Amino acid sequence: MAELKYLPAGIRLHIKEIFYKFTDNLKEYYYFHFKDIPTGLKAEKLLKNENIKSIPVPNEIFKECGVAILSKEKDKIKKILQKEGIEFEIWIYEDGFKKIEGEIAFKGCKI
Repeated sequence: MAELKYLPAGIRLHIKEIFYKFTDNLKEYYYFHFKDIPTGLKAEKLLKNENIKSIPVPNEIFKECGVAILSKEKDKIKKILQKEGIEFEIWIYEDGFKKIEGEIAFKGCKI
């Protein structure tokens, strides 16, 4: 379970996800998944000017918790994250979620 200090961020991400589900087709995006909540929030802040969407990690990718960054510009976002040394996996939705790149050694909700 995630630490309580991440509760406001979790609520914000869930509200954004609901809004996006009504206004966009989220299945058209690349999903960037991170090793933990702090890393996902760091990536979100880093990429705030890069036309991304941020939502809770879909359960099909990781059941516990986390932040997913969605973008249609896979290579651009990948390059920025790599430059900052941020570890990630990239997933797409094709009749279910499929990982297409990356490998996170440890995934968790706690620091």
